[in-house]
Amino acid sequence: MASLLERSGLPAPAAARYAEHMRQECALRAALNWYRALPLGGRPVGRSRVPTTYVWGNRDAALGRRTAEDTEQYVRAPYRFVELDAEHWLPELAPDDVADALVDRAATAG
Repeated sequence: MASLLERSGLPAPAAARYAEHMRQECALRAALNWYRALPLGGRPVGRSRVPTTYVWGNRDAALGRRTAEDTEQYVRAPYRFVELDAEHWLPELAPDDVADALVDRAATAG
C-alpha cells in the first residue's frame, strides 16, 4: 500500500502513515467505499448550498483542470477556486498554501 501511495506522489513518510491507518479494521473498506459511492459518470447527485473553496493543484494526475473548473456549476453558494502549482496531495505537499486559502476564506466569509 505504501509503495502505491508513493508512486502517486505522496511523500514516503505520509505514505507509510496512510498505509498503517489502512491496516486498521474496516479502514481500507471505508476508503474504497468513498470511491464506490461516486455517481456513475462523475456527476454529483445534487447541488451544494455551502460556501465552497476548491483548492486544486495544476499538476494533479487524478483530477484534471476541466473537472476542477466545472465543479463551480454544482455549488449554489459563494464559490472560490484556488489554483496551486502542485500535485494531488495538497495538504502534504503544499500545506502552507492550503492553509492560506482556508484562512483567507474564513477571514472574508460573512
